[in-house]
Amino acid sequence: MGSRLGESISMTATEKHYSAAQVAEIWGVSEATVRRLFEDQPGVLRISMPRLMKSERKHRPHVRLSIPASVLARVHEQWAAGLRSEVQSRRRAI
Repeated sequence: MGSRLGESISMTATEKHYSAAQVAEIWGVSEATVRRLFEDQPGVLRISMPRLMKSERKHRPHVRLSIPASVLARVHEQWAAGLRSEVQSRRRAI
């Protein structure tokens, strides 16, 4: 008998994950927009990959986002709801 938390974690671990570039292509937005939308979302994996040092100065590590399908769907729904409410507000103002 598994807990709900354990079940949701295992589902997230085995579901399809998307990169920021894949989501940007699917949604027709920039990769920077996707990064801003998902950087603080719970459930998104942040995989840090240090860059090779070509000089003495320090570089920020490259962080790859791995976005589970369930998080993608949740953010899309929230984003769409926000856009719908913005359109409704504009219509009321006219």
